[in-house]
Amino acid sequence: MSNATRTYALVTGASNGIGKAMAQECAKRGYNVLLVALPEPILEQATQELVSEYPDQKFDSLGVNLMAKEGPQEILDWVNNNSYQVSLLINNAGLGNSGPFTSLPASFYYGQLQLNIVSLVSLTHHFLPVLEKHNEAHVLNVASMAGFYDIPYKGIYSASKKFVLSFSRSLNKELEQSPVNITALCPGGVLTNEDVKLRTQELGFVARKSALLPEEVASYTLTKMFNGKRVIVPGKLSKTLKLVSSLIPYKVRMNMMANQFIKNSR
Repeated sequence: MSNATRTYALVTGASNGIGKAMAQECAKRGYNVLLVALPEPILEQATQELVSEYPDQKFDSLGVNLMAKEGPQEILDWVNNNSYQVSLLINNAGLGNSGPFTSLPASFYYGQLQLNIVSLVSLTHHFLPVLEKHNEAHVLNVASMAGFYDIPYKGIYSASKKFVLSFSRSLNKELEQSPVNITALCPGGVLTNEDVKLRTQELGFVARKSALLPEEVASYTLTKMFNGKRVIVPGKLSKTLKLVSSLIPYKVRMNMMANQFIKNSR
């Protein structure tokens, strides 16, 4: 991809974890990158790391709260005002939790659904006309292995990721005659920060062995996406666990999930 034709990847939740790894992997593959996350110092730090490592490419960042209704429109306006040519949208920003449903206020779940579902749908809707201008373009929606299951003590999160998976599959079929491909990423445990590492330890041996580093997930995912895979589950053990769990009766699986995720209730 030459400097004259190099387009932008836009990554939400790009200041840490999977989002930061995706931004780094996109840069490695020749994209200019737009990093979007909460307006915090780590966003500027992540951007400057890319500027230093890839001096011949272009990078910019926008601090925005995607729990706010106007967030997606703010991002689109920023892209249009700067004439950034986006051909890859990575909807990564999301919020998880574990614990009894009534342990958190309704306002928390409102924000979680706004971020995990509403902003993702809005960004996809806003950017489709932009993406359709290219000969080939992609939307990568970050769902989760949780999207394949009903999970007690993690019910809103798993339901939101189930939505992302279903939405992505449906929209990809709807757009099969367009240049835009929609892909859903469904990772298992990803060691994004110290809290996640602690939770993974609590979930036991299998969770520890199946957990991946963000960089592993990013590299594997983009390779599979560009090769035409539309639902991506990184990690051989995660794929095996998904297959095995499908053979377990629903009630038994629900009891197993409840026993596992009550450990993470906080």
